[in-house]
Amino acid sequence: MSEEYRTEEEQIEAIKSWWKENGKSILLGLVLGIGGIGGYRYWQSNTEEQAKIASMQFEEVLSLPAKDKDKLIAKVKDIESQYAGKSYADLSAFVAVKKLVEDKDYPKAKEQLEWIIANSNQESFIHIARIRLVKVLLQMNKADAALALIKDIKSPAFDSTYAELRGDVYAALKEFTNAKAEYQLALSKLRPGDRRRSMIEMKSNNLPASDMPLASITKE
Repeated sequence: MSEEYRTEEEQIEAIKSWWKENGKSILLGLVLGIGGIGGYRYWQSNTEEQAKIASMQFEEVLSLPAKDKDKLIAKVKDIESQYAGKSYADLSAFVAVKKLVEDKDYPKAKEQLEWIIANSNQESFIHIARIRLVKVLLQMNKADAALALIKDIKSPAFDSTYAELRGDVYAALKEFTNAKAEYQLALSKLRPGDRRRSMIEMKSNNLPASDMPLASITKE
C-alpha cells in the first residue's frame, strides 16, 4: 500500500483492499513470530487457529462504530500491544483514526497517528500517518505544531502532498506568501491528470495578495 490516499474514505477502502490482498502473508509472519524457533511444524499446526484469531480481531475493529469509542480504543490498543511493528497493528490504528475523525475526537485520533509514526516499520504508513496528523492538528487549531511536523520532511513519493499541506498550514498561520509558494511547488510536482490540481489552484487563487499585518491578526 505505497500510494497516497486523498480522502479518509479512500484510505479506509484502500486498507480493506490491501488487507484482502496481503492478509495471508501478514498472518503468516505473525504466526511465525508467535511460534518463535519452533519451526515449520509448529506453524503448520497452529496457522489456522492463529489466522482466525487475527482476522476476528481486525474484523471487530472494522465493525465497531465510532459511538463505541471506549471499546474501539481498547481493542486497537490491545492489538497494538500484541503486534507492535506489524502491519496488522498499523492497519487497525488507521481504521480507528478514520472512525475517531468522523466522531470529531481529534485528540484520540492524534494519539493513534502518533503511535503509527513511532511504531510502524513501513515507511509509506509513516508518511500517510504524518499527513493525517497534520490535518488533525489543523482541526485542533495547532498550526505551529503541524508546521513543525512537516517543515523539513522530504519524500519523492509524497513531495506534492507535503507541499500542499505546508500551504494549508501557512494559510492557517496567515503567512500567505509562503502558502502560495508551497501551493505552486505542489502543482509543479503533480503527475499529469492528477485530480488534485484544480483544488490546489483554487486554494492558491483564493489567498490574499499579501500577508496580513499583525494588528489585523490580533483583532480576529
